[in-house]
Amino acid sequence: MLKTDDLAKFKDFLESGEWAFAFNHASEELRLEMIEKVEMLLDTADAADKVVGEVLFAKDGMAAPPSDSTSSLDRD
Repeated sequence: MLKTDDLAKFKDFLESGEWAFAFNHASEELRLEMIEKVEMLLDTADAADKVVGEVLFAKDGMAAPPSDSTSSLDRD
């Protein structure tokens, strides 16, 4: 599963200007890979927005989870 720390680091990488610097100094092949990864991240965000919106706005979407459930958001 995607780790919160990885997302935070990538966000910092983008906001700090390091991504832009790396892109400007990368080979064409690496630039294409960088763009592909950002496109995948944006597609993933769109999918998350859709699914989470459907769950949260469903009739029972805000119901409490079963007591035996554990969060797997930060697992490998």
